[in-house]
Amino acid sequence: MRKIALLLLLVLGVGMVFAADQGNFKLNRTMQVNLSEQALVGDQVMPAGQYRVTHVMQNSDHIMVFTKGTKEFRVKCTMKPLEAKAGQTQMVYSNENGQKVLLYMVFAGDTFQHVFAR
Repeated sequence: MRKIALLLLLVLGVGMVFAADQGNFKLNRTMQVNLSEQALVGDQVMPAGQYRVTHVMQNSDHIMVFTKGTKEFRVKCTMKPLEAKAGQTQMVYSNENGQKVLLYMVFAGDTFQHVFAR
């Protein structure tokens, strides 16, 4: 009986750690973003327009899912902590050889940024 109680406590503890981790990264939270023009995001070229963006996990990878109508773009990202909560939503771009490139996104209220690798 004691072993079962310890096992249940262990499972509960692991569940709480997992739930806390999801809260830190706000998994499955959906935001709306607008790409004013075509942009390279990760390794995908995405057309201009309004997107629904959801942060999900795929195994140990952080994935940003951009959905526009019936099209879905899945882009791997890394999480970079911020020193304080973001006051506003930001999308930071560069221009490489005439191509607009989304480097990272920060959502208002978050304490991290989503950095896209190519």
